[in-house]
Amino acid sequence: MKSKVNEWVDQFRTFHELNDTEQIVRLIYFHIVSEKRESISRQELEQLFEFVEIPVPSNLGQMLTYLCGKGDRLINKGRGEYSLRREVRQSIEKELEQLKGAPPPPTGPVPAFEFMGRVFKDKKIEALLVEAKKCYANHCWNACGILMRIVLERTLDSADTRVRAASGLKDKLNVGISTAGIFSKTIVDALRELKNAKLLGDIVAHHSSIVLDKSDVDLVAPTLKVLIKEVTTV
Repeated sequence: MKSKVNEWVDQFRTFHELNDTEQIVRLIYFHIVSEKRESISRQELEQLFEFVEIPVPSNLGQMLTYLCGKGDRLINKGRGEYSLRREVRQSIEKELEQLKGAPPPPTGPVPAFEFMGRVFKDKKIEALLVEAKKCYANHCWNACGILMRIVLERTLDSADTRVRAASGLKDKLNVGISTAGIFSKTIVDALRELKNAKLLGDIVAHHSSIVLDKSDVDLVAPTLKVLIKEVTTV
């Protein structure tokens, strides 16, 4: 749900800059129309705010009451449940149609996967990083997670024969962490954090009910970049 609602609000591009009222009605639209629900409770709305990492309005209860009355945008369904007025739903639908026809915003560089001027010896890693950048730009977080795991393992293999001889990414990380002389202390610390990269790849591959989101990828990508910079043999 968290990943899905974040991808949905990203359509509006400046969603986080909207005022509380506009955020409320759009989140309710997502819940009712996109998720095919009849209504939404205050608790469910608060959870959606948490999912998109926006503080829940401190006066949310008062705002819901106002929007059902003078604000004329919501319908009080009773028992703490709310729905959208028909004209509000139609207005959001029209906005979404306009956004679909608009040209996409320029993506620009994705710093975590940019290595300006770097000539990679391992052309597969070079290709995987290009794909990871495209996946990141298009919010394909699960694909990003898998690609980062592959890049991490190939990078470790190129660093030292002792690492390459280890079986599986978990063992390769442990060898890199525990064997003196392979990496600097800073990179050893980074390898401890990069166990999260293995975890992301494992989650995507083996957990049918868990999907990644931007925050998961952002947790790992900068540290992976530091490792790639350090390992000049790749």
